[in-house]
Amino acid sequence: MEMLLNENDIVVGASFTNGTIQDYINEEKTYGLLRHEETTVFWFLFNKIESTDDVKELYSHIIKEEHFIHDDHGEEIVLFNKKGDKKFEDLVKLIDDYLNDELG
Repeated sequence: MEMLLNENDIVVGASFTNGTIQDYINEEKTYGLLRHEETTVFWFLFNKIESTDDVKELYSHIIKEEHFIHDDHGEEIVLFNKKGDKKFEDLVKLIDDYLNDELG
């Protein structure tokens, strides 16, 4: 996985075989985008205690629609608005790998 940096050398995404991941794609910086082959999905991290109010508002809206949540000890990876055939479970693994690479 090759990390993508902004002008301040801060990780803002990554490219990998057959795809890319971005941390934020909207002005409010609440969610990102994952592209893998012909599938796209929006994603964000959610923590009931630490998330900002705008992320909490997004979360309350998303859980009313089609979504997938992977709970990793209190921090949730939330996926929504998926287009394509890839399974949510496969997509969340790519995000988890990205987050582990970013922190490692």
